[in-house]
Amino acid sequence: MKFLNYLKLIWRNNKGKVGLIITVFFILLGTVGPIIVPKPVVVNVNPNMVFRPPSLNLEHLLGTGPLGDSILGDIVWGAPFILEISFLTGLFTTLIGIIVGMISGYLGGIVDNILMSINDIVMTMPSLILILILATSLKTTNPFILAGILSISGWTGLARSVRSQILLMKNLPYVEVSRILGLGSFHIIFREIMPTIASYIAIHFIFNVEGALYASVGLYFLGILPVSQYNWGVMINEALQDGGIYGNRAFWYLFWPSFFVVMFMFGLIMLSYGIDEISNPRLRKI
Repeated sequence: MKFLNYLKLIWRNNKGKVGLIITVFFILLGTVGPIIVPKPVVVNVNPNMVFRPPSLNLEHLLGTGPLGDSILGDIVWGAPFILEISFLTGLFTTLIGIIVGMISGYLGGIVDNILMSINDIVMTMPSLILILILATSLKTTNPFILAGILSISGWTGLARSVRSQILLMKNLPYVEVSRILGLGSFHIIFREIMPTIASYIAIHFIFNVEGALYASVGLYFLGILPVSQYNWGVMINEALQDGGIYGNRAFWYLFWPSFFVVMFMFGLIMLSYGIDEISNPRLRKI
């Protein structure tokens, strides 16, 4: 019920409503879309069908690609993989940051020193270079492994922020009362403290999803990860390569995946703005 009430609050916020609609659209695109839109299959390449512009023909509504295949089909069938990597990375990064930050802040002492030392070491690592090395070495298309690679250092900022919040809140009166009543650490952390910073965690999760979206598309665009037939990054790469041969005819094959990436990012940003506005008393509209 609390979740539904929170969705109602987001829906009443203009930015949150726009972000929620766009985000839900992309979730449906990656889950229901492949059921509705046929999988693009090219048996014989017809030169006359290569890089055709958008048309009223539902089969080629967004135009065609370098093999005469439907751009709409490529977009829809590439969406599930993009969604998997983005949301898994956001989930992994957020969970690690929450766990490390809460344990460090609540227990304190030597545990806090050890965890924050590890946190600082990981934070100072060149994350981009580390991701490129791991992605190049493993050459995997497993979304769980890729999400693990992309989340390898993104949790450090959240961990330190959560730790700071725990240090401020663990000595507040209502937490002290819970401790006196004999409630366990698990209950105090996840039932008393965590709900107060849930909105901040949600916003950080959305930011992690955004970063993972750009990173995953970028890795495929650069050709670092194994080529996948239905992938927005691969489509952008092929459009730029074939642009030298086909000129402006490759424009739509470049435009549509770029457009969907930007729109997905825009939806996530607007959703995060909406959550921030309804959660932050200084921004909340009366």
